[in-house]
Amino acid sequence: MTGAAKSSMWAALAVVAVVQSLVIGWMVWDRVSLLSSGREIRALVVPVDPRDIFRGDYVILGYGFATGADIALPNGARMGDTVYAVLKEQGPSEWTLARVSAEQPETSGAGEAVLKGIVDSARREQVSGPRTVGRLRFGIERFYVPEGTGGVLEKQVLEKRIVAVLAVGRDGKAALKGLEADGQRIVDEPLL
Repeated sequence: MTGAAKSSMWAALAVVAVVQSLVIGWMVWDRVSLLSSGREIRALVVPVDPRDIFRGDYVILGYGFATGADIALPNGARMGDTVYAVLKEQGPSEWTLARVSAEQPETSGAGEAVLKGIVDSARREQVSGPRTVGRLRFGIERFYVPEGTGGVLEKQVLEKRIVAVLAVGRDGKAALKGLEADGQRIVDEPLL
């Protein structure tokens, strides 16, 4: 290899290393920014499957606004599509799903929040006319816990005593900030 070829190879490797560092730095900054400055909402956690809530070092969380029967999706929505769920606050830690839209809607006040979700399943049904129904996931359904604490959290989830503290960004992206039981913070998500 000539000296010019070696120096261009090193320059290319340096560019790749810088680009990779920038991507990782952006991912960390995006997460830290959401957790530290996103709007906090609290949502009651409901059991997903009492026989399989805790697997290894994480707890599966379900939310009243997204668990249960299929929900009405925008017409033509397919699995993998990004949609926006408008939640309405019914009481402390109690949110219900008001509607789902393909475009990010505006909220009408403090009693509403918009979560960006992914269509997990979708199907057409004919009830009183054709419509698309399905299920959503928001990326907040799994919470990693310190080793050995899963059994206690599993029991509290089954007793419906756990409230998830969510950070919601203006773009609808949500992240789990922590878990509360009986009004006390029991687990925090580290910023890094």
